[in-house]
Amino acid sequence: MKQEERSQETQSRILAAAEQSFAEHGYDVTSVDSICRAAGVSKGAFYHHFPSKGSVFVALLNAWLAELDRQFTAAQAGSESVPRQVAAMAAGVNEIYHVAGIKWSILLEFWAKSKADSEVARSTVDMIRRYQGFFRQILERGVAEGSVQVKDADLAATLMLSVVLGLLLQGILDPEGQDWGALMQRALAMLMESMGGRNT
Repeated sequence: MKQEERSQETQSRILAAAEQSFAEHGYDVTSVDSICRAAGVSKGAFYHHFPSKGSVFVALLNAWLAELDRQFTAAQAGSESVPRQVAAMAAGVNEIYHVAGIKWSILLEFWAKSKADSEVARSTVDMIRRYQGFFRQILERGVAEGSVQVKDADLAATLMLSVVLGLLLQGILDPEGQDWGALMQRALAMLMESMGGRNT
């Protein structure tokens, strides 16, 4: 195995071990030592890849967002109108709900640590602003193509993001309460309809 491949494998083992421990025990209880033991690596190897426990935490968030971005990109590429793109994105999130499992628990940890850890806080705020801007751009395209009617795209984007984050939180806290992915699809469809969204 090449050095680069060994390095990538070590990094992947560290991330997998950290993800499991953060989800099961929380950020504060999880230590670098416990991550190293679970991953079967030395502390030197850990710090070669990550300068801190917080940086591992942020790397997990970025990996999760990258998967979400792939879903959203595929949704936009495969749909013609903006309302259809939003419906396809909601369907993609529904799929993630059913396969992500442990990642949703970690999302709660991100929100909790944002109040105390500046590195995590920056990443979390960047995430919120990034997706708010993403939704705003989508809605502006919808207005331009005539499939969406909104006077304030910023406000509408904030509302869309609030629906997504609110349902994510409910799904994390009460996973058996509803089919949260399917509910998100219906909620976003209703929201698009309220904005005059037409699936054309």
